[in-house]
Amino acid sequence: MADAAVIAVNGPTSPLRAVPVVEYSLPAAEFTPSRSAATTEAAPVATTNFVVECLEFETRRPLADVRIDAFGDASEEQRAIGFTDATGRVSLNLPGSTIDRLYVDPGHGHWGAYRTRLLIAAGGVITIDGIQPVRPSDPDYVRMCYGSTRFVAGTGVTIGVIDTGVGPHRDINLVDGRNTVTGEPRDLISDWLGHGTHVAGLIGSSGTQPTGRRGIAPKARIIGYRVFNPQTKTASNYAILKAMIFAAEQKCDILNLSLAQRVRDVVVEEAVADARNQGMLVIVAAGNNGRQSVSFPAAYAGATAISALGNEKSFPPQSLPAADIARPPGSESNPDEFIAQFSNFGREIALTAPGVGIVSTLPNDTFGMFSGTSMAAPVVAGAAACLLSRNPSVFEMARDRARSDAIERQLQVHCIKRGFGADFEGFGMPDPNEV
Repeated sequence: MADAAVIAVNGPTSPLRAVPVVEYSLPAAEFTPSRSAATTEAAPVATTNFVVECLEFETRRPLADVRIDAFGDASEEQRAIGFTDATGRVSLNLPGSTIDRLYVDPGHGHWGAYRTRLLIAAGGVITIDGIQPVRPSDPDYVRMCYGSTRFVAGTGVTIGVIDTGVGPHRDINLVDGRNTVTGEPRDLISDWLGHGTHVAGLIGSSGTQPTGRRGIAPKARIIGYRVFNPQTKTASNYAILKAMIFAAEQKCDILNLSLAQRVRDVVVEEAVADARNQGMLVIVAAGNNGRQSVSFPAAYAGATAISALGNEKSFPPQSLPAADIARPPGSESNPDEFIAQFSNFGREIALTAPGVGIVSTLPNDTFGMFSGTSMAAPVVAGAAACLLSRNPSVFEMARDRARSDAIERQLQVHCIKRGFGADFEGFGMPDPNEV
């Protein structure tokens, strides 16, 4: 629209308002390159050519299409990016004779690998042969903390997952859904990426045995809102707004938004406030920008912003989640705990929860591993659902701000401090003994 048209639409007598379209992203770790990136970054000095070979643990099967990020120093300037071929190998170039950091990412079906300070020589081969496949039975920090929880499914607590879609997955109680992406069918709610299904499983997977993976609030009612466009891989503020309006109409009690933006956006900011006024708790991932300030919408008033907690003993040694270990600060409760390197922090943080090397559901009845504040947020959503399911007096309150405040407060008072400080953990982690 022309500026004059915007001014006219936004006039004092107009029933409409014109606002900018803002695109939100999935809060992915910032070191992740795109497939369009050059295989090797240009370097001002002579480079060393070397080969990285990736083999699966035990089977020693070559792993194809594994993304390799190699850094020659601590900056972004000396960096080589590539993908392994059918033989499990990729040829790369870096200045000097040392790899400072090597990230090996085979995708969500494997734990990947992380190595530091590797020596390289011209024509040399670096073999990474301990890449373990992800299994539903693999321990992670969610299960180490929340081995058992108390969720009363009969209360009817409903969680809206605003994400890339949900399912299909046999263990998720998906009771309804809506696609709010412009140009897509409203009933196309299946997950095109896996992110939303992973989130939904952390909240409410029933954990069908012998191969299932139990969520925090098993069999919880999940409504999936697909807001991310598979072409742009972003979600417009318009799509998010529509999803939150539908969530209020469908009487969701808790909303999970594992998405982020660095620019303030009045549309979603007001939608968060409206959702709280409609009696819903709005739980949002803090963002994965490498310990920068809390992203939006987590930073908006009314949002419950969640940082990501990790534990060194909760994933295989030298696997990809090891790259997320960061100190200080250190935990006063457990020397193996840390706030993830990728996790944003600041005064807006409300709580923390496990979000490093987390195993959960993926579409078509499969399972995989993700890391991010995207994973920590649904752990908190599941904990809030458990507490609400056992408190019918709060559940049955009129759907207004007093209700959402009561849901938030019962979550806050059932937390335990980890000793990281308020900017990193807020009220702490939902108490496993209370959830």
